[in-house]
Amino acid sequence: MSEETGDFEAPVGSRERSYRIEELPPARLRLSGAAASLDDLILTLEVALAGHDTTRLLDLMIDEREYREILYPAFPAAHPPINAGFETLWVTHFPDAYRGLMLLLGTYGGRDVRVLGLRFDRPDQDFVNFVLHETSHVAAEIDGVREDDLRLFGSVVRVGDQWKVLSYPDD
Repeated sequence: MSEETGDFEAPVGSRERSYRIEELPPARLRLSGAAASLDDLILTLEVALAGHDTTRLLDLMIDEREYREILYPAFPAAHPPINAGFETLWVTHFPDAYRGLMLLLGTYGGRDVRVLGLRFDRPDQDFVNFVLHETSHVAAEIDGVREDDLRLFGSVVRVGDQWKVLSYPDD
């Protein structure tokens, strides 16, 4: 918190943000369909893949309201010099994430997936109202065969004790 302005400016890596992120009240930070922990998110993903459950995987992903009210105001692209509007970011984010979900189901839906390990490319990023865990890499057993460096989901968001997938990779 800046003593001069009272604004909270959280560091990102080794640099400071040039914009203020408003701290939201708990009622606005509720996520629908969220997992209670990262382990719970992984278990939910495993069960949803085994059951080829598109609805549960979609529910596990950040929805439009959550993106609009919680994530978007904190992302650098929403501020100068980019100043991208919500619709611009959402219309580029959601179709790619949904396509990734469908690719994930096409590859692993109906299969026995057991996550053995998980790492993220970057250090956790604190955006005041949420923490972003970016670019996941998973070691898993798929139908009993070990595979390393899978991309079962892209980035994960934690809001308090609520966890959701930000994106499913579409590559």
